[in-house]
Amino acid sequence: MMVSSSVKTPVTVIGGFLGAGKTTYLNRLLRSDSGRYAVLVNDFGAVNIDAALIAAHDGETMTLANGCVCCSIGSGFLDTLGRILDDGTTFDHIIIEASGVGDPWRIAEIALVEPSLRLNAVIVLADASRIVTLLDDSRVGDTVRGQFERADLVLLTKVDLLDRVAVDSARSTVSALRPGVAVVETTEHTLPGLPDGAFRPASRFAATDADLTDHEHDFRRWSYSRSGAFDLDALADAFKALPPQLLRLKGACRIADEAMPLLLQMVGQDWALTAMPDGMAAEHDILLVGVGTDALPDTSALDAILDAALISPTSVTTADINRRQTAFTL
Repeated sequence: MMVSSSVKTPVTVIGGFLGAGKTTYLNRLLRSDSGRYAVLVNDFGAVNIDAALIAAHDGETMTLANGCVCCSIGSGFLDTLGRILDDGTTFDHIIIEASGVGDPWRIAEIALVEPSLRLNAVIVLADASRIVTLLDDSRVGDTVRGQFERADLVLLTKVDLLDRVAVDSARSTVSALRPGVAVVETTEHTLPGLPDGAFRPASRFAATDADLTDHEHDFRRWSYSRSGAFDLDALADAFKALPPQLLRLKGACRIADEAMPLLLQMVGQDWALTAMPDGMAAEHDILLVGVGTDALPDTSALDAILDAALISPTSVTTADINRRQTAFTL
């Protein structure tokens, strides 16, 4: 049966700074049976989908058992979106994850000018434990502030980690950024579904491919790949020595006496090592990818800090790092 051209597919864009919880929210939506979604993400390495849910995976697109698909944005947002629209498959909703340092509105604009799409909402996640500090940070404050300018809904995440005074402070800070915006306090286990389309954009803006792909010109990436393992105590000291310009670090991390590499998640000075989730096998002993401000020190200086924590340091060439770094992307 041919679908009427008047039927528009709703689009929701999810934004938020590095570590705000976008991946956790996407996983909640993907595991829901409430709709058939097409989800466009920056990289599969950051979306840990249960292996049992994946029906097929060709490297660019995951077909999921619940009828959803999850596509890597890869070389360009517009190219990936075009493939979804040209495929002819009908979806209840298209969900797009903006880069952690990008402006979600620049992506949302395409739904205003593409006749087959309807902008449903721009949802921005804010880490309640960090949002006040991030906004006061001269290096990233403007970037974070800009993500809220067109938000329709703010999910204030990780509120269970704070007392009521701190949560209220974070909430009032967000409300001051975007007066009148709906703010929902959430935990990892109480994330809401998608809004029902009650939000409406205030105006229309033209979107260009250049606008949608140039989100990270003020940020630098760093890849670190080694064989061997870290001494845990020495690694903790190394993390303290990393410069404040490093905003995020993530990837496979082998620790001495551990049978398998663990998943490292580091945001600011907060870090944790956990078991690799189902569906994310570690192919290397140590493979970390970081993102920092444009003032991030030279990679050799960063490498030296972590090298000091290695038990059995082994040199790896730049070509090795470039070949392997696709396993994890922030």
